[in-house]
Amino acid sequence: MTNISKKYFSPGVSGLIVGVLIILIGCIIASLRYQVLTQHQERELQGVLELIEQNIERTIQESYNAALTLALTVSDDGEVKNFEKVAEQISKNSSVVDVLELVPDGVIEYVYPLEGNESVVGYDIKNDPKVNAEVIKAAELGTMYFAGPIDLKQGGQAVIGRLPITIEGELWGFSATLVYMETLIEKSGINRFPKDRYYFQLSKVNPNTREEEFFLPINEEVELDSFSSINFPEGDWRLYAKRLDTQFAVTSFWLIVVFSILFGFFCAIMTAKFLRRPEELQNLLHQKSEQLLISREKFKKNSELLQSILESPQDMIIFSLDADYNYLAFTISHKKMMKKLWGQDIEVGKNMIDYVPDPQIKNQLKTDFDRALGGEHFEYIQKYGNENFPDQYWENRFAPITSKDNSVVGLTLYVTNITHRIEAEKEITLEKQISDSIINSLPGIFYLYNKAGKFYRWNKNFEEVTGYSSKEMEEAHPLDFFDGDEKELLAEKIGNVFVTGEDNVEANFVSKNGSKTPYYFTGAAINYKGEECLLGIGLDISEQKKIEKEIIFEKQLSDSIIKSLPGVFYLFNKEGEYLRWNDNLEEITNYTSEEIKKAHPLNFFHEDEKELLIEKIGNVFVTGEDNVEADLLTKSGERIPYYFTGVSMNYKGQECLLGVGIDISEQKKAEQKHAEVLQQLQNHLYNSPLGVVEYDRELNIISWSKRCEEIFGWTEQEVLQKNAFDLIYEQDKSKTEVVAHELKKGSVDSNISHNRNYTKSGKIIDCVWYNTVVKNSSGEINTVMSLVEDITEKKKSEKIIENSLKEKTTLLSEIHHRVKNNLAIVSGLLQLQKNEVKDEKVTAAFEQSINRIISIAMVHELMYKSPELSSINIQSYLDMLVPAISAAMNDHNRNIEFEIQIDEYKLNINQAIPIGLLLNELITNSFKYAFQDQEAGIIKIKLNADGEKVTVLYEDNGSGFGDESNFDKPKNLGLNLIHTQLQQLDAIYTVDTQDKFKLEFTFESESIEPIIA
Repeated sequence: MTNISKKYFSPGVSGLIVGVLIILIGCIIASLRYQVLTQHQERELQGVLELIEQNIERTIQESYNAALTLALTVSDDGEVKNFEKVAEQISKNSSVVDVLELVPDGVIEYVYPLEGNESVVGYDIKNDPKVNAEVIKAAELGTMYFAGPIDLKQGGQAVIGRLPITIEGELWGFSATLVYMETLIEKSGINRFPKDRYYFQLSKVNPNTREEEFFLPINEEVELDSFSSINFPEGDWRLYAKRLDTQFAVTSFWLIVVFSILFGFFCAIMTAKFLRRPEELQNLLHQKSEQLLISREKFKKNSELLQSILESPQDMIIFSLDADYNYLAFTISHKKMMKKLWGQDIEVGKNMIDYVPDPQIKNQLKTDFDRALGGEHFEYIQKYGNENFPDQYWENRFAPITSKDNSVVGLTLYVTNITHRIEAEKEITLEKQISDSIINSLPGIFYLYNKAGKFYRWNKNFEEVTGYSSKEMEEAHPLDFFDGDEKELLAEKIGNVFVTGEDNVEANFVSKNGSKTPYYFTGAAINYKGEECLLGIGLDISEQKKIEKEIIFEKQLSDSIIKSLPGVFYLFNKEGEYLRWNDNLEEITNYTSEEIKKAHPLNFFHEDEKELLIEKIGNVFVTGEDNVEADLLTKSGERIPYYFTGVSMNYKGQECLLGVGIDISEQKKAEQKHAEVLQQLQNHLYNSPLGVVEYDRELNIISWSKRCEEIFGWTEQEVLQKNAFDLIYEQDKSKTEVVAHELKKGSVDSNISHNRNYTKSGKIIDCVWYNTVVKNSSGEINTVMSLVEDITEKKKSEKIIENSLKEKTTLLSEIHHRVKNNLAIVSGLLQLQKNEVKDEKVTAAFEQSINRIISIAMVHELMYKSPELSSINIQSYLDMLVPAISAAMNDHNRNIEFEIQIDEYKLNINQAIPIGLLLNELITNSFKYAFQDQEAGIIKIKLNADGEKVTVLYEDNGSGFGDESNFDKPKNLGLNLIHTQLQQLDAIYTVDTQDKFKLEFTFESESIEPIIA
């Protein structure tokens, strides 16, 4: 007999389990919180590094332009002209370059400004072992190379950019620019970031000692064991960055852990306290027993009354014993049970232990009775049965009987058959575990809530995706997880579920931190615990959305491929409606696009061939493919011999025919010259470019064409009775079995298989098999026909084309890089020419031209850096362009502020350049005219995109246009250029010139075509 406690654990153990679970959950939450915080800090540090990298790159570029301009003062015969004048102008225009030098033959002879730098004149850097390694490297590279940071002879530290100058292939010397370390640090933006949050360090490997040297103040407390870094190849520098305030994540982790431990202890204590509550029924029965069993004699005299009380609970077996285990009273059900179990007729006054023959059970009963006689109330669940009685679960409750003086005089045992309850509880527990496992294993989120929006159930994914806790979920409403602009749609869809029974919707799922993820939501109305509720799941469709974008890209690619086909391409449905075609079909037939759209395929053939074409088109929709030679009839009535192919396919839910037509005029002429070819048409199938194989029902080979002999090497006699799978490469057999099974069971009439095959020589080749079943009049399969094509060489060609595309993509990137550099040279030449002009109007014209060139050059710079090469991020472009134009125009005596709001959006080069030129002209006009008599002003630039529609707003608070000027009737080059760019963008614009200037224009963004080599 096995004793099973009703409560699987004591209250103390149960409370301990609850507390441990809560602490574990808290530790998991703390760990996730720590990971989120550290990842956020890493992303923020990477953004800081990218910003500093852009600033340093701009400094390097400006130094390069200055060095290039200075180099132009060296004539072809090696004579230096106008050094002071050019250097002075460069210094005025540059906020980066501190000192300019010309170094003929490695000796510094020209320095600007000379004041404070006298000590370096005559310095032979070429023969100084301290610096000559980097001088030699600049000469070897043949391009701008930055040395240092190094200690200067005149004091301080600086980086020195040296541009080699060659005359007729010989090294003349260097054009050099010095940027003081203070200037470099200021322009990089490092000082703008709080030192208690970030630590930066700039280093370089000394070319002489080969040891890494550091140039920024060293913080001994910071170790560079965990850092981020970027490299600058122009000077072999390395910039380190490390986040210092990482302790916040650790503190957050331990706060959550400590809170979880305290909360776990609290819940453990409350759980144990709750489970120790006594049951009211036991107390009530104890009171009754105390009243009825005051004394042994009184129980005997009032046995009938006691018996009636004991019999009142119909579903219980009850009996009472005195201190010697003698019966005081018992129910009829107990008497029947004892008779059934032990074959004994029990009597009041007899010893209950004596009726039980099993010694083990006797000892158990005596132990339990003694516990009750000791004054203990207790209970347990017992599973028991024997050969006369099946196993069942019994709940035994022991209660001592006390007298008026509180002494124990007997006991009462209440026995209840709880087999059905135990089995029901097990089934409910199992079902709950199964349902929880299913819900938590769902790939998306699961939810169940009522009409009022109260959540009843959800899975773990819901909490993980949204970041909400279980407590927050209980108080949340379904609409809390959606944006305001989508709530109305969601409310409508939820209401529709309770009306129609089901519905679905796509919407952005908003997490606690505000991030949005596209989801597909379903909903079905169900009755849950008597209440009408909505049950559903949500699936993350982010990848699906990405795939949809890729499909659009592939559609553009397929259009390009179709247009590039040498023949005609066509796609039409069973009704003969053309869905797609290429330009060749229009050019050859002389039909317009509208005429082809309304035409039927048979309209392009002569009456004497239409019957054949009807048969062939029908055959494609039956067998899956076919081909035919026929004359293509043009609009003028000309007949051109063509070879047409057709395969059936499903296109947007319609069964369609897709094919190409190749002009075979020359082939027809050849056929006319060779009449013997016509006599061999009966062997066309077996002499076709495709091999032909015929199988029986078990796929044993029964026919083998000559082309198959050429492909595989076996003759027809050698291959007969071989099975199809004898020719298939081992690793491809499993997937080919699926294709073969479809044919053999008759689920399809034809299919295509791509697999590798063995040849007679043991070579492995790639083949494509076009398989078709041949059925008899009863619909049973007689044979299987297959057309096979060796595509081994085709696959090799595809690999060659793929490698060629990569090479041409690299070439295009280099072209953008060189165009950018050439434009920089042109800009430098114009800058040099401007310095020689005295006329202010001519100087202003030069400045405008330089700014326009910079606008175009920045596009090529971004195209060079962009991995796509076909588009640029307009936000990055304008973030570079606007400050550059502002710096060129501002005379530092006026306070002109910019308010810029640019959306992240990608445009191709044909639209990015006009926008850059437009803003260049507008900003120039604002500085020259709008703020002519003002010391302060504001320029607002906004760009936002809605789908393919892009809107640009430019506004200044200047003086506006005078009465003599009209924006819509331009009279000067600047306004004409603005109108030209607006026309190039095909933009719609509005303008307000009253006491200000405000221009707003909208245009459609062009699709970004893929690069095709």
